[in-house]
Amino acid sequence: MKKKQLWILILAAFVGIDLVAMTFLLLSDSGARKAVSPVTTEPAVSTEPFTIRIRYEDETEDATTEPPPIEGDDTLTISFVGDCMFASNHGAFAAGSFNATAQYASPDYFLRNFSDLFHADDLTIANCEGVLSDDDTLEEKEVTTEIAFWFKGPARHAEIFTAGGVDFASVVNNHSHDFGQKGSDDTVAALKEAGLLVGERNKVTYTTVKDVKIGVYCCSLYSYDYIYDIRDKLREMERESCGLRILYFHGGIENEPQPEDWKVRACRELIDAGADVVCGSHPHVLQPTEIYRNRPIVYSLGNFCFGGNTHPPKDTVVYQAVYTLKDGIPITRRDNFIPAQTYSGSRNNYQPTVVSGAGKKREILDFLFSPIGF
Repeated sequence: MKKKQLWILILAAFVGIDLVAMTFLLLSDSGARKAVSPVTTEPAVSTEPFTIRIRYEDETEDATTEPPPIEGDDTLTISFVGDCMFASNHGAFAAGSFNATAQYASPDYFLRNFSDLFHADDLTIANCEGVLSDDDTLEEKEVTTEIAFWFKGPARHAEIFTAGGVDFASVVNNHSHDFGQKGSDDTVAALKEAGLLVGERNKVTYTTVKDVKIGVYCCSLYSYDYIYDIRDKLREMERESCGLRILYFHGGIENEPQPEDWKVRACRELIDAGADVVCGSHPHVLQPTEIYRNRPIVYSLGNFCFGGNTHPPKDTVVYQAVYTLKDGIPITRRDNFIPAQTYSGSRNNYQPTVVSGAGKKREILDFLFSPIGF
């Protein structure tokens, strides 16, 4: 009888230990994934980013559910969004197309749900796909692939960026030359006329914000071999004494939800070579992200405001790198990830929106921080 009671007590002790351990793990996961209040602004639709904090001289801190401090002159916030296509295939104005919608909608319609956020930050970077030109004589570039698209919109569509608070647009992508070199040149001119900084091919764009010199290199990354040129540009940024070195690349396989092994290896090696932030676009779908050596790699931001078709993949994020500054030098970084979708409803209205439902937010964030199969 005593032996039986002893075994019951031992069994009960093991069950109790398991329950305590499971409870601890669940609470730890809950704390690491909880959303927090927005940092810098009260946008039109409330954003609740998942936040982690990085100390460069230390290891990653735990996520916090406490509201971060209000941003001031001692912080620098840089926002990144994915593919923006302010154009329609063949430059058409068919009913329901982006070009047709933009004929009647004001420029501030498209990024309305994020404009407060982007106007409040210090620098917002996006990818501008397609051609923006008023030249009706431009000819579509010949291609050898079976499936091809030629995207074009009026030059005035560049104002959509500035109306929405975007400061910087990359034209380094596979659609910037849909209408030849003249179409690409017209696009750059339209963006600059609208007041944007432009990321051009084979050229680092420099800007200074809050006494921090920032170098942004917009580049292609369609295979591992592209890293050699990119490394040269990182060395250039180092010679230019940049306080922050940012890579915003276009590459990978379209519609692939996982980064290829070579892309993971390439992005990590670019961090090793001195990049502070590596962000990607082109797949048109969101891919997982990681913090590698205390630096962020966002392998694909997905679509953002995308006029390429009426039912593009929807899930995306706005990524924000929030730096604490001391004497103009970045000391710590906090990463904000704001779950969003390219459009709401059953059809593309070309108006990205912040995700409001807790379940959908968790779904996007769980995928964003899922393991990378490398």
